[in-house]
Amino acid sequence: VYPVDFICVAERSGLIVTITKQLFVRVKNELLEIAPHLPDGFKVGFNISATHLGAHDLVQDCVDFIGSFKPGSIVMMLEITEQEPLLLNGAVVDKLNTLHSRGFSIALDNFGTGYSGLSCLHELVFDYIKIDQSFVGRVTDEAPSSKLLDCVIEMARTLSLRIIAEGVETQAQLEYLNRQNI
Repeated sequence: VYPVDFICVAERSGLIVTITKQLFVRVKNELLEIAPHLPDGFKVGFNISATHLGAHDLVQDCVDFIGSFKPGSIVMMLEITEQEPLLLNGAVVDKLNTLHSRGFSIALDNFGTGYSGLSCLHELVFDYIKIDQSFVGRVTDEAPSSKLLDCVIEMARTLSLRIIAEGVETQAQLEYLNRQNI
């Protein structure tokens, strides 16, 4: 089942937090079995919905997850999704800043496709933006096809954000991203 087929339902029903918490446990258990064979700093990303950002135990759940591993062996990346409106109140900002200060990587997932605006980049500390496949998919061998993506990349660089491109499917896209050092 593809995420697009169930994530929206899980978010609307309120089950997304429960599903994500169960995923933390399952991934932790599976990683513990192979952790000795992984390189230090191995990154594990979890999508975190706006609803989950409001959960009182998110920070503790993340600390518990990472605390199960030898220090420095696993880096947990929280990929903040834009599928729901992100309400930037003091509690959410504090929670994300606390996680960031404790060494968790924070990414804005599917950048430019959902509810968050540029103010989100101004108010929160992000390490990465993940450029959605819908932008990457516009890159062709035709020169003007990457104009919008060029703007997103320049903005991210100006804000000193690292960039991850999702959904690379063609040689032209790969070559364009390589030229951009992404």
